[in-house]
Amino acid sequence: MDFHGGNIYKIFRERKIKNILDYSSNINPFGIPENLKKLILENLETLEKYPDPDYFELRKKIAKKNGVHLENIILGNGATEIIFLITKVLNPKKVLIAAPTFGEYERAVKSLQDDIAIQYFKLEEKENFKFNQKKFEMEMEKNYDLVIICNPNNPTGKFLQRDEMEKILEKCNKKNTKLLVDEAFIEFVENWKEKTIAQTKIDKKNLFIIRAFTKFFAIPGLRLGYGIFFDKEDIFKVNAKKEPWSVNSLAEIAGTYVIDDLEYIKKTENWIQLEKKYMFEQLSKIKELEVFETEVNFILAKIKKGMNSKKLQEKMLEHGILIRDASNFIFLNKNFFRLAIKDRRNNDFVLEKLSLIFSFEKK
Repeated sequence: MDFHGGNIYKIFRERKIKNILDYSSNINPFGIPENLKKLILENLETLEKYPDPDYFELRKKIAKKNGVHLENIILGNGATEIIFLITKVLNPKKVLIAAPTFGEYERAVKSLQDDIAIQYFKLEEKENFKFNQKKFEMEMEKNYDLVIICNPNNPTGKFLQRDEMEKILEKCNKKNTKLLVDEAFIEFVENWKEKTIAQTKIDKKNLFIIRAFTKFFAIPGLRLGYGIFFDKEDIFKVNAKKEPWSVNSLAEIAGTYVIDDLEYIKKTENWIQLEKKYMFEQLSKIKELEVFETEVNFILAKIKKGMNSKKLQEKMLEHGILIRDASNFIFLNKNFFRLAIKDRRNNDFVLEKLSLIFSFEKK
């Protein structure tokens, strides 16, 4: 089973297709910042040395960006390493995961031991996949060790505002439950710095935040993510468990550079605010689809009639386009698929092929 989008390598191997327009992977369409390419080429000799084990400069920049102290930041080989690291340190016995969502949370928890009790807080389709606070309050009476929420959520594209997240954190604090919030896509949210739970004044001793450079800065191959931790004891435990040098020197250089690339950041922010609205409006014109509004750079849709998502994926591949069959997300059925949002030219091409496929199915 494929747990992620972007498995174009498997398509290349099995289908012998040479060129793929990858709409299964949610990466910034502007690609690697141009100046970063030059910077990496100029610093290839750093591969001859071990990275700074403390990653001081990069952590300092991340801390400043987020208004926290240096010791609150822990780097990882992508956000996934941080997810597995946190679950290993916390070693929870009872976990609540808001779903449908990213499958690595479940895999991280199950990697500890098979008998961990995992429950899923269902984000209801009939409620437009929005988080139901009243139901959550009731569910928390079951006394969980760890709650995991992806915000903005993958694959639904929904985002909980800061006041909503604060209610969740307050409830977790009352129950002495740890709260893991994955904000890997938050930089695509308009005015995100004002909206992140990292800025709350509420007691953050039980809060863990995960971020990634992967999506926004289009560097998934470099594997760079970070965690923001607030409790000194938890920070000590995580550092004690973390393997040394999990972030390579080129990833460190990349992170240190892109975090200050204001031109690239602004260009991306302007693009996503326009293009996500455009994609929602255009997809909604296809009568066979139910489309869910998004806050980020991907969009979830459901086929109302005509075929299932697997068949649609096959038909789109005939046009050289890979979409994400979303049927393996918990609580989503065989009719759901997810599309990345890219540049206008490619988006129009994808929209055209989708319309063509559904028009042909009517005949």
